[in-house]
This record gives sequence, structure tokens and C-alpha cells, in this order.
Amino acid sequence: MNTILVTGGAGFIGSNFVNHIFERREDLQIIVLDSLTYAGNLANLSSHLNENNIIVPESHERLEPISYDLSGNSRVVSDVSKDLERLKFKINSFTYNQAPVNELHCFVENSLTGNRLVLVVGNIEDRNIVEQLMPLCDTVVNFAAETHVDRSILNPEQFIKTDVYGTYVLLEASRKNPDLKRFLHVSTDEVYGVASERSFSEKDPINPRNPYSASKAAADRLVYAYNQTYGLPVNIVRPSNNFGPNQYPEKLIPVMIIKALRDEKLPVYGDGKQVRDWLFVRDTARAIEVILERAPVGEVYNIAGRNERENIFMVKTILERLGKSTELINYVKDRPGHDVRYSLDDSKLRNELGYSPEKDFESNLKETIDWYVNNQEWWQRILDHDKEYREFMNRWYRER
Repeated sequence: MNTILVTGGAGFIGSNFVNHIFERREDLQIIVLDSLTYAGNLANLSSHLNENNIIVPESHERLEPISYDLSGNSRVVSDVSKDLERLKFKINSFTYNQAPVNELHCFVENSLTGNRLVLVVGNIEDRNIVEQLMPLCDTVVNFAAETHVDRSILNPEQFIKTDVYGTYVLLEASRKNPDLKRFLHVSTDEVYGVASERSFSEKDPINPRNPYSASKAAADRLVYAYNQTYGLPVNIVRPSNNFGPNQYPEKLIPVMIIKALRDEKLPVYGDGKQVRDWLFVRDTARAIEVILERAPVGEVYNIAGRNERENIFMVKTILERLGKSTELINYVKDRPGHDVRYSLDDSKLRNELGYSPEKDFESNLKETIDWYVNNQEWWQRILDHDKEYREFMNRWYRER
């Protein structure tokens, strides 16, 4: 690997991978492509960002150069992320370079001359952007996706567009790149469906049961098809439920921590006995690094935490750690098609490639809870300024 295109690299898992790989390898450069929708956060990559390595392509409709001044009086005139207020919120404290879309390749190439990382604000569905970035890299790691089951129930269309069509755009551009060494696609344990009797191995059929997991399953099989049909050098990873510091506050652990800190009711679906396997995000990053370096082309790998816990156990553990009463728990109507248990067998990854997690589950959970306690400004800014987040949370839980 020399230059990696990391899609969704400003998101939770993607940014952890970027930060991890830079700690481990000094000989790599990374191009991050992220549309900075609600879950992307430039603060996750702030140590790698400067005034020269962040590029915002102009919209297709505009030809003249546009300058951004988002540190003072903002003048946002190009709708890059399809939500001007959210984009302004995301990039408020950084300086950006404006690039004509048809010259993006040159802008990024020049920026790579003096930087290990270049961030491009753009969507994987945008064929023009993807095709200009692809020749600059020899490895692709695709984290970009809509990932929240609850949101997929309300709006399946965006999941199909991003998770399926966006992956297709990446694959098409990748197979035209003669220098491509590896295309690693990040799938999910949810593609297997309910693990009612045993843990799933990579040989088990997939059987998704909600729009999110169905969109990820479609992308998963599309990646495999490009290997079988075109010989694209792919790997697919299926991690279990990730957790850790700086996770966007829509998933179980950050939602419960933040609500407990604010003495708000903690919404628990049904009886709370749904089982998830919890995987620390930095272990996911380490596993992906191992797969990129050692795995044969074409192979699929589960990444498990081997930490199966009921949701209600997680909620009560968080409350205990924070010194809060279990009276804050509020059992709400279960969501449609809620899978009772996810469980993975990752023996293939551990036995064949020598992967193992660094620390135990209790230590990782303690670190995660403490991070949200000590970084209130990070999540409070989302609660205060991300209008879309507030609207979703109010709508979803009001209906429960």
C-alpha cells in the first residue's frame, strides 16, 4: 500500500482506521472521501487537517471559483452535502480549498505532495468525483454507508442510494484502475440475520431482515460479484457492533451515556433482552490492517468482539458506572423487525491471520463511558447545533 482511498473516513469507524494506520505506518498517504452528512465529523480527523489539505469541489452548476470563509462570517454558496446548515456546522472551524470538479484530480495530487492526508468533501454516488480520485490510489477501504437501522426504517431510499449504488460507483471506477492492489469493503454482521442457535461463520448464507442490513447485503454481494466476474482484488469484512469514543450519539451506547448524564429517560426497546456482540472500534481498525497486509484476495472475514451482552445489561452497566438510578430506564415499543441476537464466529480471522483484540471488554467500555463524561463539549455541540439530529431523535422516540 502506498496511497489509500478511505471512503467515509470522517465517520466513527473510518476515522479510527485512519488514525490507527497513521500511527502504524509512516510510508502511507490517505485520501479521505466523505460527504460530511450527519455522522461525519471533521473533529475526528482534526490532528491531520490543515489549511492546505481539505478540498471542497464546486457544485456542477457553478463554473466560477468560489471562496469559502467559514471561520468568521460564513458565505456558503455551494450545496456539497445537500444540507447547507449541516455542512456549515461540520466545517465551521476549518479553512477549505475550492476545486472545480473537473480539476479535482490535480488539486488532490498537488495537495498530496506536502501532506500525508487529503480530505475531499464528496459523495461516493458522485461518479465524476470518484473517477478522478481513483487513479491516485492503489488501495480502497470502503466505510461509506448509511448505517442506522432506525433511520433505514423511516427512509430506506437513501440507504439504497448510498450503500448499493455508491458501492457500485466505487467498484466501476476501481476496475478501471490498473494499479489497484486491494478493494476492502466493510460490511456488517447484520447481513446474516438472526443468530438464534449459533454464531455465524463466513460460510453461512446471508438473510437480512431490515432495510439497512438488506442494503449492506446487496453491496456485500456486489463486491463479491466484481471479484468473480472481473477479477477485482477484493476482501469483505463483517464486523459486529462497534463501540468506542467519539461515536455519533444515535447508537445504543452513546445515546444511553448522554441521556444518563443529562438525567433524561433512557429508551429501551421491548424487554431489552436483544443480544449484541460488542467490538471495540480500535480492534476493528487493527483487524482491517491485518487483512489488508496478510489476507488472500477474495476472502471474507468476520470480526467479532466475543462480548455478547443483552442491551439491558449494557444500559444498567452504564447507569451503574455513572452513579445513576435504574429508574431512568423507560421501556418503549420495540422497533419493527428487531433482530433478537447477532453473533459471529471469527475463528478464520484469528487462526489464519493471527488477529486478536488488545484489551478486555470491561476496560474498553470503561474508557468509552469516561470519554463521553470528559468530552461533553464534543457531543453537546451536536445536540445544540445539529438540527437534523434533534428532529430525528424527537420523531423516532415520540413514535415509540
